[in-house]
Amino acid sequence: MYPTTPLPGSDAWRAPTLQQPSNFRALSKTGQVLYGVLLCYPSVHVAKTIAVTGADWCWIDTEHVAYSPSLLVELIQVIIHESGGKMIPIVRVPNKTAFEYMIWCLDAGAGGIIIPHVETAEEVAAIVAACRYPPLGHRGLSPATFIPGITDTTPAGETIYSIANKHVAIIPQIESLAAVKNADAIMGNEQVDMVMIGNRDLRMDMGLFGLTGNEPEYLEANAHVVSVAKSYNLPLMCFTSDEDSLRARHREGFKLFMVTMDLLTLAYGTVANLKRAREVIAGVAE
Repeated sequence: MYPTTPLPGSDAWRAPTLQQPSNFRALSKTGQVLYGVLLCYPSVHVAKTIAVTGADWCWIDTEHVAYSPSLLVELIQVIIHESGGKMIPIVRVPNKTAFEYMIWCLDAGAGGIIIPHVETAEEVAAIVAACRYPPLGHRGLSPATFIPGITDTTPAGETIYSIANKHVAIIPQIESLAAVKNADAIMGNEQVDMVMIGNRDLRMDMGLFGLTGNEPEYLEANAHVVSVAKSYNLPLMCFTSDEDSLRARHREGFKLFMVTMDLLTLAYGTVANLKRAREVIAGVAE
C-alpha cells in the first residue's frame, strides 16, 4: 500500500505535467530531510517496485552500471509515472563530460543530474551550459520531448524552458583532493544546487581506504567541503544507512540521504528471511 502520509515530493513539487521535471531544486531548499534509494539493476520491473515505496527521490547510477540510453530513458519515465510524480528520478551520469547522457536524462524528465569527479570551475561551467536552456546555457529543445498543447502545459508567464531551468538540480560530486581544494570555485557557480561528497573515492585519492574513517586529514577535507557548502546555502547529499553514520551526517547538516540500494535490499533481505526461516524450523524440530 502506498504511504498515506503526504510526501515532500508530492503534488506541491510536481511539474505541470508528468513529462516535465519535478522541482527538485526548490524541494531541496525546504530544509526537509529527503530520503532516496539507489537503482542499480537495469530493470523496468525493479524500477516499478521502487517507484511505489515512498522514497522522495531515486538515484539511477549510470557511472558504474551499463544502462543503454533507451532503457535509461524508460526507467526515468517509469519512476515518474508509477509514483504519480511523487518520486523524483535523479541520474548520476557516466562522467563529467557525458553531455549526451545529461541531455537524454533531462529530456526524459529527470529532476537532477549528479556529475562524478568534478574538480574545476571550468568543468562546472560546461555542465551548466549543457543542462540549462538559454539564456543560462545552450541546451537544445528536442522536438520529440513534448506534445504541443498536451504535455507542454505551463502556468501563465512560464514556458517549458523556464520550468526546466527552475526545477532541474545540478549536483557535482566532490571526491578528490583537487575538488576539495577547488570547492569554493565549484560551489560558487550559482547554477549549482547541492553537492555530494564521494567519501570512498575521496579517501582513495588521499591514499586511505574504507567507506569512512577518522583520520585527521580526511576529517579536515570533509569539514572543509561541508563548510563551503553551508556558506553557499547548498544542501548536502550522501549515501549512508547505518544508524551512527546517519546521526553523524545529520548533525553535520546533511539533508539528502540515500539510505539503500536495490542490490543490498535484495541480498540482505533474502539473507534475513532465510535466517529467520531456518531458525523457525530448527525450533520446531527441537
